[in-house]
Amino acid sequence: MKFVVFVFSIFIALFAEAHTLRKTLEKYSKATSLKFDIKKVDEKVALGTKSESHGILKYQKNKMYILQNGDKKVEIFYLNKALTLVEYPDADFDETEKRKVTVIKNASSPLITSLLNLFSNPKEFNKQFSTISENVHNDVFTAELKPKLNNIKNLSLKINKKTLELIELSFIDDVDTKTTLHFENSKHNAKMLRSEFQYKQLKTDEVMIQ
Repeated sequence: MKFVVFVFSIFIALFAEAHTLRKTLEKYSKATSLKFDIKKVDEKVALGTKSESHGILKYQKNKMYILQNGDKKVEIFYLNKALTLVEYPDADFDETEKRKVTVIKNASSPLITSLLNLFSNPKEFNKQFSTISENVHNDVFTAELKPKLNNIKNLSLKINKKTLELIELSFIDDVDTKTTLHFENSKHNAKMLRSEFQYKQLKTDEVMIQ
């Protein structure tokens, strides 16, 4: 009898773990907007280099804005399937004060695509990834996922099991760069204007369209 209870307890625990990711995806998909404080870490595996930045991430359906403050300031706008990368000049080395702007139409950035589907489209997210492993430690649910596309090699998610809030997302892309996003201070359903996701060109901007 004790063995049956033990096995049943394990089954219930595994069942609950399997639903943590699904419930989190459903929670985000119901939000009209999302905002996070983020820390972004990029590690180039082959070169052994590492960079870190802090900023914010804003999301509305099919729209995203990311601000990063690290060695230099970077803004990422995603709107109408176009990704705009704005790199600010380094105040210590660049006296031109010109921003370098790259506009990529019909962009398919692994980071943006994964985040958009994670926040808005659970079915599409589940189509793109299969589960390798799931575990829980100190109320942190971790899922290791295998992508079905070739633009990234793996993806890992960490979720607060009690609040169903995303804590960390990391992946390795096809050029062996590991990107990790840490999420804090989430805000759901805050009012956001379309203009917050639109790049505003300055006369001094150096713009390249791809």
